[in-house]
Amino acid sequence: MINNGLNNHSSLATKQVLPVDNANHTLSSKLQHSPLEIAPKLIPELATELSPKITSDFLSQFSDEKVAQLLQQQLSVLITPAKKENISSYHYSAEELAIRTVITSQQEGLLKNEHSDKLIQRLNKSVTDIQGAYANTSDILFNLGQLGHQQTSFLASSQQRVERALNPYMESLNRTKYEDDDNYLFELSVKTKEGDTINITFNSSQGYDEKTGEAVDSFGISYEVNGDLSEAEHAALTQVMAGVGEMADEFFKVSEYANSRYVPVNQGDMNLDFLADFNHQQLSGFDVSFSTTEGESVLSTENNLDFSYSIDESMQQQALVFKSDRGANKIDFTLDMATVGAKDNQQMQQYLASLDKNLEDSRHNSSDEKASAFGKKGDANMQQGFALFKGAFTSMSSAAQRYSKLESLATQQFNDGRAMVADLVDNMITNDPRYQGLGNSTQNSLGAGISKLADFDAKFEFAMDRGDYQPKSNVALSQATEQQKSGELKGVTQSKNVSSHFDYQNTRPDYYDSEESYNINTAVKNNELVGLDQYQQIDIDKKTYQYNQDKSQYELKMALTEKTTNESNIRLINDIWLENNENSHKMDKKERINEIGEPDDFKNTNHYSHNKLVTLIGDLDKLAQDKDARREYLTQLSQVNFFMDNNK
Repeated sequence: MINNGLNNHSSLATKQVLPVDNANHTLSSKLQHSPLEIAPKLIPELATELSPKITSDFLSQFSDEKVAQLLQQQLSVLITPAKKENISSYHYSAEELAIRTVITSQQEGLLKNEHSDKLIQRLNKSVTDIQGAYANTSDILFNLGQLGHQQTSFLASSQQRVERALNPYMESLNRTKYEDDDNYLFELSVKTKEGDTINITFNSSQGYDEKTGEAVDSFGISYEVNGDLSEAEHAALTQVMAGVGEMADEFFKVSEYANSRYVPVNQGDMNLDFLADFNHQQLSGFDVSFSTTEGESVLSTENNLDFSYSIDESMQQQALVFKSDRGANKIDFTLDMATVGAKDNQQMQQYLASLDKNLEDSRHNSSDEKASAFGKKGDANMQQGFALFKGAFTSMSSAAQRYSKLESLATQQFNDGRAMVADLVDNMITNDPRYQGLGNSTQNSLGAGISKLADFDAKFEFAMDRGDYQPKSNVALSQATEQQKSGELKGVTQSKNVSSHFDYQNTRPDYYDSEESYNINTAVKNNELVGLDQYQQIDIDKKTYQYNQDKSQYELKMALTEKTTNESNIRLINDIWLENNENSHKMDKKERINEIGEPDDFKNTNHYSHNKLVTLIGDLDKLAQDKDARREYLTQLSQVNFFMDNNK
């Protein structure tokens, strides 16, 4: 619907029917003959009535019934074969035939799970066919000399009835009560790099007119440009409009077919893939707003979606803000990402897996039953929003990779620093048999080594509001990288963090917090890795409560705190390998023994472990026997340690 409006496709606008001379009309060749020749062919039923003795009195009395027969024949001629097969032996009126062909075609597309583009093509084809039938009928009557005021009014009224029936259908197949006040709104604002702005607004509504006692429709679309657009800017704008239009199609389709067997509830195929190809050389960003209001004022339901995307080239940053409010469900996420980064498929997959894991933890760790607090339907809504969030994350990362290739300065800066160090670290971690690192048994969901992806800060939140029951889940993921240089030493430090949180927004005290961090620090000399520090920490804090009916209050059922740390420090100087590994794990758990008991009726479980290992590999004899070698080693070791400590 939205792409249809934005691209100015055909629509069934009610207007006075006038003669149309169009070579594309199927009957244009027949109109070269006289009315006496073509009338019997066009309407076989009239063959016995239209004879060479036709009088002017008869021609002037061409009735509405005869016009309707001619119109019905034109509709039958122009509808597609697929539609013809669905037409029964029932004698449809012209209006019924037009409406039925549109609905049948759309239902056929829905049953085939066709995408919105295909459905729009079907709709446009149907509209074009119907317009052609009315235009052909008008042409025929004109050439017969019968297109007078009466026939013109009849055709205009007929076309208006078709439009009156199709407008609500195109907005919602399932809307059966015209008195419900329904409003659809779409707004898009795009800003070019030069500062020009383009504002597009689309809205349609349906309501009840108390004065006339009839349902009324309104439709509006506006296109406003502040400034002059170049051809390149037009092309960039078209790309954005296509992507946003696809999103709008899916947003409104879900609303329109919410109760239909053709489109499952909340199964819109919405995505933000078009961000990967956003033309930052022509555009600086855009803002989008979709909304629907359905139902009477007291019991109305509102669906709102707002998001914005922008690029600041001077700061080498891109930003996305997304907000969706569908009744009791709310989705919010933000993505701030650099425009400098490289391709790193393994790291991307690890980040996406970490997001999935943390969302799953936040869903299931508020109760012992391991059941989601959002319910089956709420879970489905959250997962769809989360998929959109992850899709935006990968699209913006792809955009950063593309920007890095386009911007020579960014590419040079990146390749001279992080990319080279990342490869050195990866080679040590994967190929050096001496490497122990954080330990093979360590669960590091963020991935060891230096990520080549653009730095970012991503946050996702899903909340449900049902009065006294308001579960909320948060997931956050971030990456920050810095480069340092001092004398002959240069290095890269990077931090990766992922966290999840669950609570009931003060409607009950249960909560779950989980945070995992991974930090890496490096030192490189003469393109050789001489220092590598890694530190990982996982913190979990969880409390669940049960309601005491007698006391009308929540009582603690279980409390858990858990902390895991893993650290590795490696120095590789003059082919002498020195590595320190340290691991610790602490857990405190408090569980209520009985469902009903005294506040101190708990079982306490505590655990603590700590391991430390130092590994020294190399030709140690030369250090013991050669003072100069030992002095040089200790001097370089001190320099590397100083460099690493200052970069923490």
